[in-house]
Amino acid sequence: MSQELKDLLRSVLKEELQPVHERLERVERTQQELHNDVAELQRGQKTLEASVARIQHDVAQLQQGQQALQQDIAQLQEGQQALQHDVAQLQIGQQKLEHDMAAMKQALGNVERTQEKILEELRISKNNQTHILNNLTSMKQSVDLTVTYLQRRTDVMFDKMIEHEREILNLKSHLPN
Repeated sequence: MSQELKDLLRSVLKEELQPVHERLERVERTQQELHNDVAELQRGQKTLEASVARIQHDVAQLQQGQQALQQDIAQLQEGQQALQHDVAQLQIGQQKLEHDMAAMKQALGNVERTQEKILEELRISKNNQTHILNNLTSMKQSVDLTVTYLQRRTDVMFDKMIEHEREILNLKSHLPN
């Protein structure tokens, strides 16, 4: 073949293959974009898995805090029952009243210190729960509903605790010095 024919063939082939080369370049770019997207998705999945693990840990801590709170409430209820028993004993008679007053003042002092410690722990617990709840708000709706339910229960328990404290302080204020 002559050189002109070769050049003509090359030119024709180049023109014919140009769209194929362009498509191939687009396919390669698309493949690279897909690869980048897959890598981004994998990073997102790892981040999500880490978030889920943190949430599970936070929920476990919240459950432990709730159990501790329930134990504290049971102790306070036992303390309240003991106080009611002491009040009934005070009504028995004047002679026993004077004798029981000294012991009662000491017991009330101990109860008051214990109550102050418990209230401080409850305040810290409530504060910690607030931080945990703020972290959980970005999670699934079912987790949000569970956390909201637990917060309402905790608030009710705190209100009951505060009411019990007021009742105890009210009883203390009615006792003679």
